[in-house]
Amino acid sequence: MDKKIKFSDQPRRVKIIYAAVIGVLCITAVVVGIFSAASRNNEPPEDDPTVNQPPADDGNNDGDGGNENENGNQPDDEGDKKPDKLTMVSPVVGEITKHHSIDTPVFSTTLNEWRVHTGIDISTEDGAEVFAAADGKVSRVYNDARFGKTVEITHDGGIVSVYSNLASTDIAVKEGDEVKSGALIGLVGDTSLSELAEEPHLHFGVKVDGVSVNPLDYISEESKQASLGITEV
Repeated sequence: MDKKIKFSDQPRRVKIIYAAVIGVLCITAVVVGIFSAASRNNEPPEDDPTVNQPPADDGNNDGDGGNENENGNQPDDEGDKKPDKLTMVSPVVGEITKHHSIDTPVFSTTLNEWRVHTGIDISTEDGAEVFAAADGKVSRVYNDARFGKTVEITHDGGIVSVYSNLASTDIAVKEGDEVKSGALIGLVGDTSLSELAEEPHLHFGVKVDGVSVNPLDYISEESKQASLGITEV
């Protein structure tokens, strides 16, 4: 019968080798376990339905629901539209003798100097009737230091029409009056101190949000032809 050799009976060198092998195996197992755990933490769970999924429908959208307002109604496109450009008629019948020019100075016969011109001068006879260029409200009636007796009419869209060099005693409107296009507002005079040397005329201007613009951009083509003799080529 073979005699069994116990571990305790092994030589000391054998015992050291066994212990070293067991220690290496234990360390290896610990390292492998750490890396496996780290890999699992960096990967999304396969059974998680929310990973890489689009946002869930909350039930408040139906097709084009993204275009609805807070009340669930479709937006009112009409409310977003800007008002159409105002169309005016010429305030007098005559001929343009000086054009609108705020970038290039024009010569002033009265002042004998070059300066910008914030309106158009429409030559006509002294005392000619001046009419409102469009529907609006008379917002100012005053004496301008340069352009004399002046009436301003405010229209929709921040547009103001300006009528200057009027006869001071024949103003047919007052501040606050509602006027229609073609309503009489006064007569051509000679109250403009900066244009006294010019022939009788109406100084007519248009402002949009307080900025001077070319009145001819607002007067209709029909009125340009009929009242100002302007025919586009």
